[in-house]
Amino acid sequence: MIEETLELRGIPLSHLVTYLIECGGAPPGDAAVDRAGKALSDTLPLTIRGEGWEADVLREETVSITSRFHVQAVFIRFRAEEEERLAPVLKQFRVKVLRVGG
Repeated sequence: MIEETLELRGIPLSHLVTYLIECGGAPPGDAAVDRAGKALSDTLPLTIRGEGWEADVLREETVSITSRFHVQAVFIRFRAEEEERLAPVLKQFRVKVLRVGG
């Protein structure tokens, strides 16, 4: 079993779930996705399964960068039986979460 956990900061949880679905994952149950703006964090952990892989959105927490600057951090654990299944998903997901500074 191949496993990798990512910590992603500053990207809304709803966007991360959308990115996982765009990478080939099946949407979680209707209770987990609230388009009216209810916090998805109320339904964590949630699992999104793709062909030969799955991603567990484990938790969301606030991280203090300075005393006045706080961001949300989301922890996602990716798992697959074979590296060949997981590597392309991680590559595609990392492109989606890439943010370029300026």
